[in-house]
Amino acid sequence: MAIQERLATGKGKFTPRYPELGTGPVSYEDCISEEFFAAEREAVFKRSWLKVGRMEQLPHTGSYFTRELAGLGSIVIVRQADGSVKALHNVCAHRGNKVVWQEHPAEESQGSCRVFSCKYHGWRYGLDGKVAHITNEDQFFDLDRDSLGMPSLHCDVWAGFIFVNSAEHAEPLRAFLGERFGELDAYPFEQMTQRFGYKTTVKGNWKLSIDTILEWYHPPYVHGRFINPDVSKAEKMVPPPDAYHYDLFTSHMLNSVPGPPPLPPREPGSLGPAKRDQRWIYKLFRAGLFGPDDIPDVGPMPAALNSGRIQSWGNDAFWLFPNFSVQIWARNYYITYQYWPESVDSHTYELDIYFPEPPTASERLAQEMVADTTIEFAMQDCNTVEATHSALATRANRQFHLSDQELMIRNFHKVVRDTVAAHRNLGDE
Repeated sequence: MAIQERLATGKGKFTPRYPELGTGPVSYEDCISEEFFAAEREAVFKRSWLKVGRMEQLPHTGSYFTRELAGLGSIVIVRQADGSVKALHNVCAHRGNKVVWQEHPAEESQGSCRVFSCKYHGWRYGLDGKVAHITNEDQFFDLDRDSLGMPSLHCDVWAGFIFVNSAEHAEPLRAFLGERFGELDAYPFEQMTQRFGYKTTVKGNWKLSIDTILEWYHPPYVHGRFINPDVSKAEKMVPPPDAYHYDLFTSHMLNSVPGPPPLPPREPGSLGPAKRDQRWIYKLFRAGLFGPDDIPDVGPMPAALNSGRIQSWGNDAFWLFPNFSVQIWARNYYITYQYWPESVDSHTYELDIYFPEPPTASERLAQEMVADTTIEFAMQDCNTVEATHSALATRANRQFHLSDQELMIRNFHKVVRDTVAAHRNLGDE
């Protein structure tokens, strides 16, 4: 039986359930306007909770790492003596030098220390950012030591993920996350310590990158050679439009995707002669895009997963506004996606894949196969983003048409535009 027949549900359309979204053509001016980009940075990125790392990066007191974030500057994330985490602006109170860096000031760094020492004139700061030593202090005039330090940002942790917020008055992280993200508290993130990372710069607007994985019917065309070089056959291997599940809540979103069942145990000699064929490689390593076929046991899963009760469930992608997604896969691993705008036509794309520690060499190879495949698909998506942005920038077309499967794209851009408009209105009061 074809995938379309096996997974079809007969459900009606999704977008009309959210009448505030509308169904008409949309504009992508929010992706190519310099003015909108500047407003978006102020309204969205300087006032939202942003994921910057995980607790595994801070194993003990004094462990730290830096993040270089366009528009927000350099920040230091450091573990305190009581186990809490603090975020500091990476700037000296003396002459404004960057305090924490190694060989190259623009590169991110990590390490462990008792105090932070400025390389310029030797001022030192405690792990809490307060000034601990001023070189030649008696040569200064009317210093108020209590007011000197590396300024802090709001910082909090959820499920091992570290978040910062640079707004003066930030709502609590838990309130920002909402109930639906709270339902993931029971997921065993802490067991997934085998990490594969991918990071690149994409010449296109950050929102266009997010758009690429808010729908799942582009694979036969963007990733065709991995599915089937014959497009007509590749199309038949993609689940039907009604097989997916979508949920929009506050500024955040969820989409659930069907996936293939794990391969049965391999019989000796069943692979036949080696082929230059991706499906043959998947069978060899017992792993592919949807994860290892030998699924590790990591204990019970939260009841919140697969809330749409999808047949042959593949993954849930929880989208946290504005730029972070945690994608939980049925085969007991997870992926995070994050997008950091640098300019209207450039952003940094980060993809991290987390597995349980593999107990055998074959399971490690399976994980590497999943990671390599996922990264290859990501690079193909990046190419598409660059092609899309370059075409949009011509403004030859100004209206674009979204299908029912693209309701999350419609919603995402609306939330960004509404957030910018609300901030502008606040400034006009």
